[in-house]
Amino acid sequence: MSNTEKTTASPASLRALALAPSSGFRSKVITVPEWDNAKVMLREPSGEAWMRFREIMSPELAEGETEPKLTPQETFLRNKSADVVMLIDVLLDENGDRVFSDEDESIVSEIYGPVHTRLLNQALKLGISQETAEAK
Repeated sequence: MSNTEKTTASPASLRALALAPSSGFRSKVITVPEWDNAKVMLREPSGEAWMRFREIMSPELAEGETEPKLTPQETFLRNKSADVVMLIDVLLDENGDRVFSDEDESIVSEIYGPVHTRLLNQALKLGISQETAEAK
């Protein structure tokens, strides 16, 4: 086949590709040295995870209510809670299956540490930046 010829997927295979659960997400497989060099897949966060993240970070207030002033400890716990929601969403095994379910949130929160933060940061970088999105 020459470089000028294009290959196209059949409608059935294109449909299968488009409907695959992770087809709408950028992802990458990495090795985690802290976990005995386990390979994990990181995926950019889903819309549902972003909604839950925003609900935690900026809860809706009743009319006339002002956002309460948080102590440094309350701010840390709020931020960790939001990060845990995102990590649960983006951390997959090598086959693309979620490692944790939403019900694991309290367990993950107890052990959440620097390695989890690094993994989450890498997953967040898979998405496009706000500046890039606005330029389109």
